[in-house]
Order: sequence, then C-alpha cells, then structure tokens
Amino acid sequence: MKYPTLLVATDLLPKTDAAVARAARLATSLRADCTLLHAFSTDARDGSVPKRTRESVVHLSAIAAQDGWPAEQPVSVLARAGAAANVIVEAASELRADLLVLGPHANRSGMPGRIATAFGGTIAERVLAARVCPVLIAREPPRGAYRRILLALDLSRTALQAVRTAESLVMTPEADMSVLHSLVAPYFDTVEYLGAPHGMSARTFEAFRDRATVSVRSLLRQASADFARYGIQIEDRPPARAIIDAMDHQEPDLLVLGTSGRRPWGRALIGSVASEVMSQAWCDVLIVPDVAQRTTLPVDARKSARPKLDEAQARHRWL
Repeated sequence: MKYPTLLVATDLLPKTDAAVARAARLATSLRADCTLLHAFSTDARDGSVPKRTRESVVHLSAIAAQDGWPAEQPVSVLARAGAAANVIVEAASELRADLLVLGPHANRSGMPGRIATAFGGTIAERVLAARVCPVLIAREPPRGAYRRILLALDLSRTALQAVRTAESLVMTPEADMSVLHSLVAPYFDTVEYLGAPHGMSARTFEAFRDRATVSVRSLLRQASADFARYGIQIEDRPPARAIIDAMDHQEPDLLVLGTSGRRPWGRALIGSVASEVMSQAWCDVLIVPDVAQRTTLPVDARKSARPKLDEAQARHRWL
C-alpha cells in the first residue's frame, strides 16, 4: 500500500499555473508523492539538450520551492527533451502515476476537430489514448477543494473506475455530488435522426428512466463508499449534449467522466464523448481511462518506493 503518486506536466507558461496550483493542493491533502515535469523540444544534434535540461530544472525547482506544497514531502522535478505527449506518457508509466495533472491545451493545427484528433489531437487526448492513468485538466485557479462535482456515467466498468477514482483522489466529505446518465433507449438514435421533435414520448421515457435510475444506483452501491450522497439525473439526449447542458445549468467545479481510451484514429472515426466534452468544458475535468485501476488508494496508506529513473533523464530533487 502507498500514498498516491501525482505527475504534473507544465510548459512553464501562465496557462498551466492553475494545474500546478491544483496539484499542490492535492499533494497536500493526499500526502502524495509529486513530480513536476517539463518537456521541451530541441534538436539533439545542436548540443543544447544539457543546457535546456539544466534551465528547466532551475525553473521547476523554483516552482517546487513556492508556498502551497506539502512541507514534509519534497517535490521531485524532471526535465526531458522530446514531443510533449510522448515524454508525459513515458514519465507516467515509469513513475506508475496515479494521476496526471495538465493545463488546457487547445488544438492549434487549424484542422477541423475530428481530423485533428485523428492526426494527433491535444496532449490530453494523446495521453488518454495511451491509457496509463487518469488525467485531470485544470482550467480554473483553485479556490479550495472541489465543492460541486458532476459525474457523467454510463453503466460500464469505466464508470465504476471513475467513481472510485474521484472518491479516492479529489472528493471531500463536504462536496455536493451529482450523477448524470444519458439514457439511450432502443431505436432512440434512429427516431431522433428521422426527425422526431425531441427524444421519446413522456411515457416511454418514464419507463426507461425508472430502469436507468435503478441501474445507476446499483453501480453506485458497487463503486462508492457512500452511495446515498449522490443525486441522480437521467436525460434522454445524446451524452455529449446532455453533459454540456448539465455543466451550464449546474456550474460544477469539476466534471468527472470515463473514456474508452481509443487510439486517435478510431476515436476520430467513431466519435468520442470525452473528446467533445473536453473541447467545450469550461470547468476542470477528470477523465478516467478504462484500464486505470490503480487509483483507488486510501489516503492513509503506507508509502512504498517508486521506481528510479535513469540519471541521464535529469530527474532531480530540489534543495
């Protein structure tokens, strides 16, 4: 048993300040092992990698020395040259990270969303495709612990993992918890496509809603230490539309959802609720891939050693 391990990726620009600040709060509340990571692009042939590595370590160490980090647990810093997504995935795998914290990274390719996703997508999408650990995208500066949390759940194994991850890493006893489930009844998509004014009839929706509510409660009983605290909302709209509307109405501090973690090309062809929601969400978003099963850690668990990284990869302790 061990304390959680957090990996925080920063480009040392102001847009990732919220992610760093949120990670500091989480590291303190979870008593977590935390590593600050900076990936930088450079041509190894020009001999600048050692210099850029040293400069990055200095910047990261200055961040780690600021107030807000847990005083009893030093923060590790790590600088590596390479494509950001590849560096982050490698570091998360080596550290066996339980949570990766990122700032928002927009698609700047100029291509339409699904085409851009097919040929790379955002850093978060590419990391999620690797399915190494849950990813927290922090957009807003933290004003305290998350108080209003919206979980968008289907009835899959990934939904179980999403609930357990949220409860073990980001949820507090005072948080207001709400579950949104998008109801997809048989032939519903076809009927809507053919021009039905809105979803299904009220009588049909009521029957399916009652069944879905029972199923969601059953899932929460399996996944949650306190399932009665969750409010349940059933909608008869496509998932992405229902989630975005619920965010606008409820104004949560954090949205939690699972993703199948398809590779970029498959996600572009089939479509991904997580990708669409991430591109439009204005609050922090925690995305849990379907194979991230190591995050259900008790906060008071006994710490275990982390795997050591190669010294050539510039892993340092700040002093």
